[in-house]
Amino acid sequence: MPPVGRPSKKAKTDFVIPALPTIGDSTAEPPTNDLTALTTAQLYSLSSRRHRDESRECVRRALEERDRAYLALEQSQRWLERANENLERMEENAREAHKEYLDAKMLLSRMRQSHVAAGGGDVVLNLGNGHSSDDDEGNDKVFNPMLRKSDEGKGKAARIDELIIQFAKSGDLCDGRKLFTVESDLVPNKDHAQFVNAMKLVEELWTEEEELFLRSSPEEIQESLEELKIIAETISTRCLTKLNEWEGRPDPRPSGHQKPVFTSVGNRAKRIFSLRGKNNNDECRDHG
Repeated sequence: MPPVGRPSKKAKTDFVIPALPTIGDSTAEPPTNDLTALTTAQLYSLSSRRHRDESRECVRRALEERDRAYLALEQSQRWLERANENLERMEENAREAHKEYLDAKMLLSRMRQSHVAAGGGDVVLNLGNGHSSDDDEGNDKVFNPMLRKSDEGKGKAARIDELIIQFAKSGDLCDGRKLFTVESDLVPNKDHAQFVNAMKLVEELWTEEEELFLRSSPEEIQESLEELKIIAETISTRCLTKLNEWEGRPDPRPSGHQKPVFTSVGNRAKRIFSLRGKNNNDECRDHG
């Protein structure tokens, strides 16, 4: 028995060295690991190209969004410029309107002052024209000192403008109430009929803008007391002017002795309303 660890001579001759594949041998197959590596590399290449294309598409969309954002920004800037220009024009118009309002207020004040200063000479003229109205009471007081003194102790009736100012300040007109339905401590019960006629005349003659202003809230009225006074006096003067015109006076402008007292205005308005009703009835009978 040969010694252990040493191959026999026969064993040495039986060992065969495997043949290595040559470079030009077509029948040689690459190892399995090389195929796996090649496939993995191809997959990575395809995935990289796909990610590259997707990244390029994202960049393209981002550039388009940026361009649209720039266009929107330019348009917004143009809108902002036009809005600033419109705001400047509106501010300029508001300044001009306020200036015209102040000029009109000063002109109205000067006209009132000049009218009061020049009104003293109209008393004799109106007396000579022979017009009879409730203003004759004022004429009698001018030429009858005893009557004037006897009336000094009596309470004076309220003027139309005083009533309008009181109603506007108290907020009685905010809810759209009729003027003649408003209660006032300036109107005695015995003069309620004259008050109703005078207020109906006011509602007939005031303008839409004046009515809207007088029906404002008390807070808004408190902020425009000067305007309230001007509007109330304007309405009072308009009432006297229209009454003079309807009564056929040559010069309908209120004279110096005419005062917009609600009792006098109410009595005169009552006659005008009665005459209108009579004329309407006559016309109805004519058409019938």
